[in-house]
Amino acid sequence: MPHLVIEYAQNLEERISIPALVSSAQESMSRSGLFAPHTIKIRALAFRDFIAGGSVEGSGSSFIHAEVRLFEGRSERDREALSSAVFNCLCQFADGVPAVTVEVREMDPGCYSKRVPF
Repeated sequence: MPHLVIEYAQNLEERISIPALVSSAQESMSRSGLFAPHTIKIRALAFRDFIAGGSVEGSGSSFIHAEVRLFEGRSERDREALSSAVFNCLCQFADGVPAVTVEVREMDPGCYSKRVPF
């Protein structure tokens, strides 16, 4: 815990190093001080087909959206700071990307199951 899911327009792969973006996001979340670095899970998902603000993919449209999922209990201030840290990280890679968004979601620990070797 936590999870960071980065969704992006597949056409950005021509301009952005996605592995570098994921690595930078890991560093940003780790620097927040809210989580032990080994507990942070990040994945990036490319979308080939999408509509962003009325522009169909292929017409130069692109986006990056990140969803941070964490257990309930963090203060609003901590969630806002985390959102800002992830947003600022994404923006470093998003030159020319018209839509960059971040959402922090709290998960109910009673509805979450896992099996990991931590």
